Amino acid sequence: MGQYLNKNKIGTCENMYYLTLAEARALAEKGARDDDGITFKEYLEDNETRFRFAWPDEDDQTFETHGGQRDAFKTFQLPCPVEIEHYHITFHNTHFGGGYGINIMIPCPHSAGFNLEMSNGGAGEQFVCVEFQAIRDGQEKTIFKCARCGQSQRFDDADVAKIRARAIEYYSVYNYENGNIPLYNYAMKVIERIK
Repeated sequence: MGQYLNKNKIGTCENMYYLTLAEARALAEKGARDDDGITFKEYLEDNETRFRFAWPDEDDQTFETHGGQRDAFKTFQLPCPVEIEHYHITFHNTHFGGGYGINIMIPCPHSAGFNLEMSNGGAGEQFVCVEFQAIRDGQEKTIFKCARCGQSQRFDDADVAKIRARAIEYYSVYNYENGNIPLYNYAMKVIERIK
């Protein structure tokens, strides 16, 4: 189920964990195909493929220099002041000493359907993880996922602006002498790139 380019892994199914959107565009301009013969132009136009987010610390890399050797599941969390879709969280339980197991599905603590007792702090502020970049309906969009349940989604421009504003506010506490200025600088670069 993996996709490869010159025997280097670029992704699995529609998730290009190792190939950024910019790298895919450069390959499409060259008329390149993956090892299965699919053109990168097709990937850019299929409205399904998701590409690795362009992480600021990887700006000096190209697919040729990293050859698929990137952390596939890298992410960055941002506070999310807008309504998002949720999924359930699954826990597995078995009898003590072995035996039949069951999966227990609970609603995401940030969903409207969650009504279980929580610790004093509750679920806290809702966060999303920056996950992928994609072309949807001809526009570059960021694909996010709920930091609790993992439900993937994208937002319209107005909601992205709200996420961006809250994230700038959230990470601004690190921008002071003896603060975590590298984290602040990195966060600002990520925030600037979300769409």
